[in-house]
Amino acid sequence: MTKIAYKKMSPVFRFLVTWALMFGLTIISMFSGDAFQEQEITAPIGLISVAILMLATLFKCRLLLFDFLELRHAEPQWRRGFFFAIIIITGMVLVTYALAFGL
Repeated sequence: MTKIAYKKMSPVFRFLVTWALMFGLTIISMFSGDAFQEQEITAPIGLISVAILMLATLFKCRLLLFDFLELRHAEPQWRRGFFFAIIIITGMVLVTYALAFGL
């Protein structure tokens, strides 16, 4: 979907598209985080699964900021600043996970 087509959408349709994307990303997060496995003892998931989980979370945060919190209409400095903060937090979580499990 191009940027121009996305801007021409009605607010209700944009909300529904955003909601559907977030629903899909939540399902991806659940599968990559092994949420459906029934184990008595939880084992750490692999770094690839955590990376997929964090990328899905990163995109969900972007959708929340730009569409639900209307950051799309803010100045570019604010948009870049918030998105940079989300990238930093995601990177810190990935590095912490890698260091904690010696990957």
